[in-house]
Amino acid sequence: MLFKEIKTYFTNKDETIPTHMQSPFLSRLSDLLKEGYTFHEAVTMLLPFHVKNADKVIFQVTEVQKNGLNVTEVFKLLGFPSRLLLPINLAMIHGQLQETVSALGVNAAVYERAKKRLNNLLMYPLFLFVVIFLLFTIFRLYFLPNMESLLGARESVESESSIAWTSLLLQLPNTFLVVMVLLAILISMFLYVLNKKTVEIQLSFYSKIPIVNSWYKLLLTRVFSREMGGLIESGMPLQQSFDALINQQEHKTLQFIAEQMKNKIVHGESFSKSVLLLDYFTEDFHLFVVHGENSGYLGRELTLYSDFLSDRIETKLTRYLSIIQPTLFFILAIFIIGAYLAILLPIYEMINIV
Repeated sequence: MLFKEIKTYFTNKDETIPTHMQSPFLSRLSDLLKEGYTFHEAVTMLLPFHVKNADKVIFQVTEVQKNGLNVTEVFKLLGFPSRLLLPINLAMIHGQLQETVSALGVNAAVYERAKKRLNNLLMYPLFLFVVIFLLFTIFRLYFLPNMESLLGARESVESESSIAWTSLLLQLPNTFLVVMVLLAILISMFLYVLNKKTVEIQLSFYSKIPIVNSWYKLLLTRVFSREMGGLIESGMPLQQSFDALINQQEHKTLQFIAEQMKNKIVHGESFSKSVLLLDYFTEDFHLFVVHGENSGYLGRELTLYSDFLSDRIETKLTRYLSIIQPTLFFILAIFIIGAYLAILLPIYEMINIV
């Protein structure tokens, strides 16, 4: 399965928009739509600047629209991820495609900035880790055997202890690397199995992990408030808005929550009360929903709350990213101290021999 995805990626990479160019594409597409261009005209105009094999892609886009498929299929063809396909799909229902594309351009830019910053933060520590890993390997292959031969003439508990400690300290990078690889494999396998479970089981699992729970609720609340707000703000009745979320296939968790909320509303609960009973959202979301119901501008309140959560997510990302580099440098400092000790212990033992 993995090799098939890799092969597909390399086969279609010249026919899709690269990730780092998706934000500029969305922003320019929004500008053209705002100026009055049709969607097909705008996409046709932009593709030569964002896709290598533009002529083939333009033909495919034309065929997609000729076959009566919606705009979502065009974005899927261009390689956009599912997290961006959901709002586009719903935008075709509430008719605010230009505003949605503009908002997605901003969100994609935030995502790319965070990704670029993470790469910059990891680049230097990872380079140092590779250098230290090579140095430890050289010490283990050349330095340690020489020390063992020099100290081997004197059979004592102290000599064996120093060599044992040196050998152990020189294994630190290898041990760390093996642990990280195994941990990554186990987490990937677990997430793969978890994604095969029902949405209810996934929500129950994420709710039991403190940090993951807060992030999951934050992201889920932003998606729900943004999409539900756009549907209600367009004038769509509440029941039809829930039906739109239930019928979409891009976000299964949102689909499940919409079904739960619709059932509670059908049985007489208010929108705000349903939010409070489900406990899938952030703590202050209920207050914004109540205020929106009382003021009569529920759709607008939900949209504004979604923007507020986007700012909160960006702030939290910045704070978490600022912790990553010091943590990596702390780990590297442990390796460096281990290297000094690995060298000094046999040297001190040789001094005692003399």
